Amino acid sequence: MKTILLLAFAVLVSSTPVENNDKKLLGELIDELFREVKRFSNNTKEIFLAELKMNGCKGEFFCQAEHELKEKVSGLSGAKFEHFRTDKKLMRNLKEYNKHHMKTCKPADKDQEILLLVFLEKLLTCAKRVYSQPK
Repeated sequence: MKTILLLAFAVLVSSTPVENNDKKLLGELIDELFREVKRFSNNTKEIFLAELKMNGCKGEFFCQAEHELKEKVSGLSGAKFEHFRTDKKLMRNLKEYNKHHMKTCKPADKDQEILLLVFLEKLLTCAKRVYSQPK
């Protein structure tokens, strides 16, 4: 009986940091995305990314979002794109979140494209939705 109780406690303790870590990553991601949405709301430069299917904001959405940002925005030069570099907090947190939820994903369907600002707003909406869900 003690062994079962001890095992149950060990499982509970070991699973808690992952959930807390997810909340922390999502919280930081939301902060970074909010900042970028605010900054790009005045931007007139048109950068288009694939329109991703939100489908309940599952792991594949975040995985595809990371790939789109890496492919189309991370390599752009200029101060306004600095936060999209792969070594910066926004991209690091997105990558780390995806490590826990989706190892690989199929590329986004490139049939429809949307502006970077709209893309970031959708990503922010999904991050907020997942963050607010009870675990």
